[in-house]
Amino acid sequence: MADTMLSIDLFELGKTCLASFIREFETYGIAADPNLELRRGTGMLCYYDFKDRQIYFSLPDLNQPEGKLHLLMLRSLLAAENNEDLLRFLRMFIPQIIAHELAHHFRHRYGLLTNDMWREEQIANQLAVAVTKHRLTPEDREYARAFLRRAIDTLSAKMAEKHIATDSYYSVLYALNASGEIPDDEVNQIELIQRLFSLDPEQILKGSGQLSDELIQRLEQRDDIINSINEKYASDYMQYMAYHVQWLYLALTSRESHYVEEFARIHLNRRVELLPPLDPNTVSSDEAIQACYLAYQHTLPLSETGARYFYKRYRSLLLTRLQAAELRIPSQTESLRKEARLLLESWSGDDADALIYLADLAPPELRTLFPHTIAGHIDPKLAVQLHLPQETDRRLWRRIVLGEQDAAAANTLYRLSLLDQTDIYRPLPAEVLLQLTQNLCRIKLAPGETIIWESQLNDDVFILIEGSLEVFVTQDGQLKRVGTIREGEVFGEMAFFTREARKATVRASVPSECFVLKDSDLKLYAFQHPSILMQMAGVLARRLASLNLQRS
Repeated sequence: MADTMLSIDLFELGKTCLASFIREFETYGIAADPNLELRRGTGMLCYYDFKDRQIYFSLPDLNQPEGKLHLLMLRSLLAAENNEDLLRFLRMFIPQIIAHELAHHFRHRYGLLTNDMWREEQIANQLAVAVTKHRLTPEDREYARAFLRRAIDTLSAKMAEKHIATDSYYSVLYALNASGEIPDDEVNQIELIQRLFSLDPEQILKGSGQLSDELIQRLEQRDDIINSINEKYASDYMQYMAYHVQWLYLALTSRESHYVEEFARIHLNRRVELLPPLDPNTVSSDEAIQACYLAYQHTLPLSETGARYFYKRYRSLLLTRLQAAELRIPSQTESLRKEARLLLESWSGDDADALIYLADLAPPELRTLFPHTIAGHIDPKLAVQLHLPQETDRRLWRRIVLGEQDAAAANTLYRLSLLDQTDIYRPLPAEVLLQLTQNLCRIKLAPGETIIWESQLNDDVFILIEGSLEVFVTQDGQLKRVGTIREGEVFGEMAFFTREARKATVRASVPSECFVLKDSDLKLYAFQHPSILMQMAGVLARRLASLNLQRS
């Protein structure tokens, strides 16, 4: 009876997962075909049929001799200790399997599916990780890692290629880190160099001089391995199981994280409409500088966020002009060019502006453009729309002042307003904030759903935009509630600094939404704009001081 229920229960769980995921993905603007369903299949455990566009789930029929053989084969390949051990693992990872096949369906439905099946498998795994990894408890992860480790050892013993999964993982950097072949500090450095210079991690690794000859040889063979996977895709069942099991192990073990909205943006071209980033290096005219200042005055009674944006734009344009000019003290010109970024990030939002102290050093023709003099020298008839320097400036002004219907401007203004509420991001230049809006990923949480688990590795930083989250720590073997995160608050920054495992569990108490800025993106911004680190350190210091006060 228990064996028969194995097949029935798992199929029903698969149907439940499919329906649940379809509803969840719809909230992110990703729609499945209305006719999509989970059907019983034969052969491979689970697959998406590209002809009829349905997902098939193949489970052992234990009423038939071949079904019992199928079960024994699965147990043998995965090194399960008994049927109950296999059942527990399958129950845990049926959501991952269903989400993986749904990713194939979405790529197919939106006309983006390619013939490169290795790449499609890696893409599908990223969606599966996005919706399952953060929902596994630490205990489940430990069980899964132990189970998968046994399965990997068993499968590897039957195959010639020992490193096939590690060397063919979508991110060789994360794979080598998760397998212990590259330490965390090297990963951080390589990620930064990769983003700064748009280099392939493989290029950086090969040229580092830090790798063994064996590892360099494996990197050299990576393309051959990927081509081999494409050629033999699903034709060798044991090999197919081997690299999927190992890819899953790497995803669970590594520090990486994925998010549904990120998947939609990168792999489905389903982007939230946002205004384009700004070119920060354009030297603007007097009229452009004056137009930004006038836009600041126009938006001040209508939108605090809009007013801050245009004042920051005015400051950055003025500083760019100063950098291009010769100051009265020539030796200071080069210094200004180096330190202009700090001046840009020094305005705290009050009436004081450090720029006024540079006015006397500026060429005479620029002195009327400084904060304490500009208002008296602007032509009141200046056409703001004509002279605002870039498209994003003009569309934001029209949205705020004229109430123009513009979805991209409205979405951008909303994201800017959220960043504007935080101590960490508020001081950043408008140009940087616009870049940040492009990288934020929205996360929706149901009541009781956990976004951060104590003791787990994840270095991303979050902003709560709607709802309420509770913070728990383990004391005497029990979770104890120690705080609440409210709308507009940033959380998760401690792990970004320390690179250590999370110190607390964070869980939604009501339906909630967050924005997340991934660790890899934030590291680049922090390198380019050190004030981010200063602001994060300040917030962290205040939080630690508050906790110490509560304990005393």
